[in-house]
Amino acid sequence: MSPSSVVRQLREHIDELSSSIVAQEAVLHNLRTQRGEARRKLNRFLDPMARLPFEIQSHIFLSVDLDSEPPRPDSHAPPMVLTNVCWLWRDIALATPKLWDALLLDLPRGPQYAEFCKLWLSRACSQSLSLKLSGSLKLQGDIQELVTTYRNQIENLSFTALSPYSLEVPCMVFYLDPRFSLSSLKTLSFEADEDADFSTMSRWLGVLRAAPALASLTMRNMSFLVGYGELPPRTLTLPSLEVLHYLTLPALKTLNVSDVDISKQEFVSFLSRSSPSLESFHLTIPHDWSVNAMSQLLRPVPSLSFLELSSDSGLTAFLPSIEALSTSDVLPNLRQLTFNTNGYVSIAHYGKVLSMLTFRCTSCPTRLDSFVLNLPSEESEDHAHDLPAAEVRAALRRLVDDGLNIHIGPRSENLL
Repeated sequence: MSPSSVVRQLREHIDELSSSIVAQEAVLHNLRTQRGEARRKLNRFLDPMARLPFEIQSHIFLSVDLDSEPPRPDSHAPPMVLTNVCWLWRDIALATPKLWDALLLDLPRGPQYAEFCKLWLSRACSQSLSLKLSGSLKLQGDIQELVTTYRNQIENLSFTALSPYSLEVPCMVFYLDPRFSLSSLKTLSFEADEDADFSTMSRWLGVLRAAPALASLTMRNMSFLVGYGELPPRTLTLPSLEVLHYLTLPALKTLNVSDVDISKQEFVSFLSRSSPSLESFHLTIPHDWSVNAMSQLLRPVPSLSFLELSSDSGLTAFLPSIEALSTSDVLPNLRQLTFNTNGYVSIAHYGKVLSMLTFRCTSCPTRLDSFVLNLPSEESEDHAHDLPAAEVRAALRRLVDDGLNIHIGPRSENLL
């Protein structure tokens, strides 16, 4: 037999063996698949959880408090970790959209990171979404596109920037791109690690105008240049309140203002114009507001149920509010009242506090549930002179016996 014939026969034999190997590998793959399926069926008979209805198993996953922060998109974070336990848990997790409705994005990252985030959010189906973007927000077009894609589902949106100026990028996109109509957005937060002045107020107004249902707004370490050559207002936890000249926020539920660079009349005008169904309000009372400011400020928000006022001027700063709250037409739905002071508290003022609390518990349409007066908390502080007279303390304790929660003293100790 010629050498060429031997070579041809060997090649044919090798091809036959290769074909047989491929066929046997297909058989093995099929057998392994059948074995895996048989094991899953066996586990479903042996595993008590597997015998539960799917809806109950899904509810168990949702009831586990895995983390207070939105999860990061990696294999070690919930709910991804649930998909790695077994096939059953993976099926349950992937079929439970509520597990995938929150996401924390650490930026900058590459295109593969954005693709993984898209896959994550796609599993949320039509659920409302909570997104938190942290880090450098510059040159992240793929992430901006991700926010654009899910704009109608985003209910909570937070930006935390390493550099204050990197917050300009998403704001520019919000302002210039008409697709960024965030119709479902209820909570919006911006925070920079350092104070900075922003000269692009119109862009920030564009952000707010894109969210007509906004109910809670927080801006930290941010202030604005109102005009060329003008000094910026102080940094606020609501937008620099110069913005309130231009805003109406009828859906506002929570308002937290720790500093104000706006007159009392302008602030009252903002509340009256917005007529929000405000539920929670925390205000540090400005030193330059008139004594009757608080009664005017509280009347436009009758829906308020939680009020917290802070001042360095002692209990005197709260007397106008105490007098206003002693009438039934001011905050008729109030349930929780807190005063924070770092100043002097006169014993004589407690009589007015007692009268107001008695009225709120006996004559107001909605009974007050809690009253807190937080005094300075320095360890060296002697609070003996800050306490009410004996007869007033006795009357306050009777209100406690009737169900009113009262705290008077530093935050760590109730002196009543």
